[in-house]
Amino acid sequence: MRRTLALALGVLLLTLGTITPAHAATLALTPITLGNVFTDGQAVKVGLSTDAASVTWSAADVNGTVVATGSQAAASTLQLSVTNRGWYKLTVQAGTLTAQTTFAILSPLSTAPVTGVASTRVGDFENAAEGWTFYPGSEFPGATGGFALDTTDNHSGTHAGKLSGDFSAGGAYVSVTRPLPAVAANSVSLWARTPNLSFLTFRLTDATGQVHQQRLTLSGGTDWQPLTVTRFDGGKQYVHFGGANDGVWHGPAKQIEVVLDKGAISGATSSSVSLDDLTLNSPAPAPTTPLGDYESTAEGWSFYPGSEFPGATGSLSYDTASPQSGAQSAKLTGDFTGGGNYVALQRTFVPVNLNALSLWVKSSQLSALGLRLTDATGQVHQQRLPLTGTGWQQLNVTRFDGGTGYLHIGGANDGVWHGPATAIMLTLDKSSISGTTASVNVDAVAATTRRSLVGASTHFGGSWSPNAIPLLAQTGARGARDEAYWSAAETTAGTYSFPAKVNAYLQSWQSNSLDPLLIADYGNCLYDCPDQLFNAPYTDTGRAAFANYADALATQYPQVHNLAVWNEWDVNAAGPANKTPDSYLALLKATYTKVKANHPDVTIVGGGDTDVTQQAWFQAFCQLGGLKYLDVVSIHPYNYLHAPEGLGAAIDQVRATIRQYNGGVDKPIWITEAGWFTGTAQASVDEATQAMYLARAQLNVPGHDVGRFYMYDFKNDGVDPAAQEDNFGLVHHEADALGAYTPKPAYVAYATAARQLRGATFLGKEYPGNGLIDQVYAANDGTPFRAIWAASGANSTVTVKATGPVQVTSLYGLSYTLSPDANGQVSVTVGVWPTYISGTNVTSVTAP
Repeated sequence: MRRTLALALGVLLLTLGTITPAHAATLALTPITLGNVFTDGQAVKVGLSTDAASVTWSAADVNGTVVATGSQAAASTLQLSVTNRGWYKLTVQAGTLTAQTTFAILSPLSTAPVTGVASTRVGDFENAAEGWTFYPGSEFPGATGGFALDTTDNHSGTHAGKLSGDFSAGGAYVSVTRPLPAVAANSVSLWARTPNLSFLTFRLTDATGQVHQQRLTLSGGTDWQPLTVTRFDGGKQYVHFGGANDGVWHGPAKQIEVVLDKGAISGATSSSVSLDDLTLNSPAPAPTTPLGDYESTAEGWSFYPGSEFPGATGSLSYDTASPQSGAQSAKLTGDFTGGGNYVALQRTFVPVNLNALSLWVKSSQLSALGLRLTDATGQVHQQRLPLTGTGWQQLNVTRFDGGTGYLHIGGANDGVWHGPATAIMLTLDKSSISGTTASVNVDAVAATTRRSLVGASTHFGGSWSPNAIPLLAQTGARGARDEAYWSAAETTAGTYSFPAKVNAYLQSWQSNSLDPLLIADYGNCLYDCPDQLFNAPYTDTGRAAFANYADALATQYPQVHNLAVWNEWDVNAAGPANKTPDSYLALLKATYTKVKANHPDVTIVGGGDTDVTQQAWFQAFCQLGGLKYLDVVSIHPYNYLHAPEGLGAAIDQVRATIRQYNGGVDKPIWITEAGWFTGTAQASVDEATQAMYLARAQLNVPGHDVGRFYMYDFKNDGVDPAAQEDNFGLVHHEADALGAYTPKPAYVAYATAARQLRGATFLGKEYPGNGLIDQVYAANDGTPFRAIWAASGANSTVTVKATGPVQVTSLYGLSYTLSPDANGQVSVTVGVWPTYISGTNVTSVTAP
């Protein structure tokens, strides 16, 4: 009986062993696309591992609102029906098990050259007239293939160029080539798509006939991917041959060649690559905002008779006789036979954050033209611009609170320029003419505005893997800031060997079009010791050695045009140097002198990285004469407990100190670190607040004339929620339970702002009411747009007046179009999160 029962139980157990468990024992999610970041049109897929028969899932937005749900049978891939741009948290359930990850959907990153770069398209492949020619690599016989214009797959337009190669009978490579127009290019960009190539070989022939060859690494993905070459006489596996054959670039480029190598094919003897949107990029003039071309009265210029000194008469007319540019110029006439002191032409405008003003002037009667600019406080800054000769001459003004005959009135009335400018007046003064009547023609009045760059601080020179670099580039960041430690580069006195990881991340930055800001930093026990890392140089010998290391760094990496001297001396200069301003100045002076002697074009970034609590330190540094030994002042205005609008006060205080000790003249200011951390540590913010604050910081600092903003930092440095340093990032740490490099909400908010600001010019700030801030920009293509938010408080509804469609984009990148009603108005709800409003038809934004 017992034996029979045992047999029955055994059969039952065997039978049960073939039944799928009711509750899954395993469930895991892994990114398929790097960091689970997708762009419009990409299928959202996540790697799935489970022993359950099926799973259910839900996706929630940053507010916790579920926006999509679904279920599917178990498979290696989970595909989600989410298509709207934004940040999402994915929750997957299999029986009683739950797994989570995050993902993001972004708009594609524009490939249009940013402001400051002129682009020459040499490969849109829309027709055969571009002159591309196939070459079978005949010096290594056997390869076959071809090149054709392909209508089945393209990145833009209707065609791409498709290069195919077959090496089953031998050969080493095939290529496609074309001659180039004479353009002084400093970079080349293109888009490529391939099923299985690991790299492309890229060749440029210079003016001497020398061929410069390098490899461009491909991501391994099969989607279109951008490639950029920013150095022609270097790069991965660089070689040169022919022509001057000296390994030095002699521009301009004469010919371009894209090579499909047999060695780049994985697991096959044939392959292909599609090419599109290939451009030569070269430096362009600084962005300008026209203030007066005088082609239409709609610009708003008017005549003013200088009424406070009665008696003068005159006029403003539009003169078609020999304008400097366009069809007409402005002609100002003045008659002082009845008295008076001056007449003028004047206009107001949307505030412009100009750093220079240019205009063309012609007069046979004036010795000087008067210029008056009104700043943001209402203060008028007046100076005289001397004239010579009788023909057209260009006048350039780079200082607004100085110059010949300078005086100031109204507003702050302190003789300090408080940008942006709000109005301009050009005066014909009685004192500048020899008689009682005169005239002057004016044309092409333009404000030059400073370019801005958004970047991120990183630690690839430390422990970070370079795998995440493409994810940083995908945000739209145009620069990154990192280190090459002195102690690692000089392990034998006088000999420099930079670690392979520095070479690797800088190469990847170059491939991903990230402009490097490199820090020369920290101690070296070959010299001043005892602390290997933070013990700062404190002897003349140690400082000279540090200067030699910085010079070697600039020599080793010619693609680095911006070099910072130390990081946060006021907190990271341990030992006898004692973090003091005078000890930093001694190191800065030695380094500046050495590097500038050998690399005069390298921008030296310094100043101790002042934060909001160290203004006295920075003032002492300036008082000692430190500003003479740097090109850019670096600041770290962290303010964890405050909203980003508070950055403005710190910037303005630093600028006032610079002017105080630099003869009233500015030095450029860069924010090289600022950010907010999430987690549970004291002074942390939640993830939605971090996202909102970072976007507002990006948008706010151009209004304070900050040239660059590097958020700190790109990636969480760990997984401890109670550690500040582990939680500053835009993406999660590799070991995070949510998945390696998966996005935080800040990633999407930062990327959305970076896309809006990419190549944009800040024009000014308006205050439509209800505590709202309205920042006005010109986009990279000149289209105006606004970023609107409230520093605090409840939501508001703004009224947008427009004559046509208005595009509205949210903090997380979701865009929609609104059409104005019969009164030409559109209502948009805004709040503490930035909202982007664009459209050439927008005339004003007001709050009730």
